Amino acid sequence: MSKVLQRAILPIWVGLLTLMFTVTVQATTSNPAYFIAADSDGVQQVYQVLIDGQSEPRQITYTTSDVITFGVAYDGLAIAYMSEGQLWLQPIHTEESQALTAVQTAQFFSPPVFSPDGQYIAYADGGVWLMDLGTRETRQLLVDVDLTGPDDPPSEFRRYEPQQFVLGPNGRVEKLVIDVGVWGWDSAGVYDLATGAFVELEGQVHTNILPLDGGFALVYGNTGVAGEPALSIAPSLDQINEAVEVLRFADLTDEILFFEQAVEIAPQVVRVYGQTISQTPGDFGIFYFDYNLISGADAVNFITVAEPGQESARYGRLSPDGALLPVYVNPVYGDHGTILGTLHLVDMVNGGILAVELPEAVGIWGWQS
Repeated sequence: MSKVLQRAILPIWVGLLTLMFTVTVQATTSNPAYFIAADSDGVQQVYQVLIDGQSEPRQITYTTSDVITFGVAYDGLAIAYMSEGQLWLQPIHTEESQALTAVQTAQFFSPPVFSPDGQYIAYADGGVWLMDLGTRETRQLLVDVDLTGPDDPPSEFRRYEPQQFVLGPNGRVEKLVIDVGVWGWDSAGVYDLATGAFVELEGQVHTNILPLDGGFALVYGNTGVAGEPALSIAPSLDQINEAVEVLRFADLTDEILFFEQAVEIAPQVVRVYGQTISQTPGDFGIFYFDYNLISGADAVNFITVAEPGQESARYGRLSPDGALLPVYVNPVYGDHGTILGTLHLVDMVNGGILAVELPEAVGIWGWQS
């Protein structure tokens, strides 16, 4: 299909499923957040905190060995975490955890992922595994590909990590979005849980896939290595390599933008954020804008997040409503290769830093969806 014809068809795809209106979104974050920090004995545990400016963090896990990574259930009633070579299930309102299965690899920084219906957990362990929480049975969906010899082509290298389950029209889990680490690049793909088919993004054009309301998919992501500074829309998750470019960043600003993450903050309205290149030493900038599949993009908003004494910064995951961004100031890497640092929550809409009671050193930060 030609690009011209694709551009002509895309508004028809959208129009069939969407009313012609512009959505205005207010920034509100009501769901709890979770993070890793050291307890009184120096063991890294998971804590829960309400973003209300007054609640203190509440300890969730009570392990004797460091929690390496974790994921939060959609209903907020449990987390899954990795520690001591095991995947564990931890109910929120009890201190007793349940050992689910052993994990063999050191790829612990990839968080386990719950399905929206609570039936499955996907996790990385030499590839991607699926656990049925009803039966506790596991099966491997994808196997990592290592380079074992000097003659192995680097193009075959793969590291797979689960990102997000996707429900079908019947309300049951159908697909799993996968992060794909390739040689010198990061890509993404979609795994069909019924058929076992796996479709990977081609051509190093983008790095990420976001399922959208109505069955569409946002295909996006660029880095200093490769990738187009643009947004593309695919008609479905089965057709990610037929995505049509709908917006180039050069049409919005002369600044250089590296697009890192998008969240759907309203039906078919996404908030996108990333980093900017600044010519001022110590000036750490981020940007965001909202894109509506019908009405297009808003103006780009630029935020400077530097503070006195800041030499570096790392950015976490946007809150599900796109209102808050965790920022690690002068971060370091812990014993397990995970990030640790002073964490601020940047208000993406109103600007400034939210007042939240947090430990001095915070590890992985996660949101309840």
